[in-house]
Amino acid sequence: MSRPTLDRVVFCRHGETESNLGGWLAGSRDVSLTDRGRAQAHAAAAALTAQGSPVAAIYSSPQRRALETAGIIGAALGLPVAVVPGLEERRWGDLEGGAVPGDLLREEVPGGESLTAFQARVTAALSGLPIPADGQSPLIVAHAGTWHALCRWMGVDPDTLWPPNATPVTLTRGP
Repeated sequence: MSRPTLDRVVFCRHGETESNLGGWLAGSRDVSLTDRGRAQAHAAAAALTAQGSPVAAIYSSPQRRALETAGIIGAALGLPVAVVPGLEERRWGDLEGGAVPGDLLREEVPGGESLTAFQARVTAALSGLPIPADGQSPLIVAHAGTWHALCRWMGVDPDTLWPPNATPVTLTRGP
């Protein structure tokens, strides 16, 4: 008998960072939120609270920018944050710290993680999450690359919606 899968998740990309402002690729670098990023996280928490959030649990990438965003949201919702290894941003190797490349879906990067390996890592992390009760969803706080891998895993075209920093988006499994 196969394990049930998540059919709906709420995803929130971390708040703004210095790398976002500077247009450079953070990847596996552990950067912090800016003051604006913290304000964005508080606004995300307020939006989830105002809509009577169906969030049952909060799962975060171990990277500081995601954890800080998740912590702010968790405090507002009264939920603990569970750190999930595997939800980290793609490791961009030699490209980290430089300008964001035009082709974020390239398979290979010098000294970094292949797109296939990255998507497999994120998929394994997502597949291990508990399935919430009907009507509830997990909140996943992570990164733009994680969003892309999550969409692919759920059968949704990731290019139909690219979530801005700290904006909760509900994603439902595609056909």
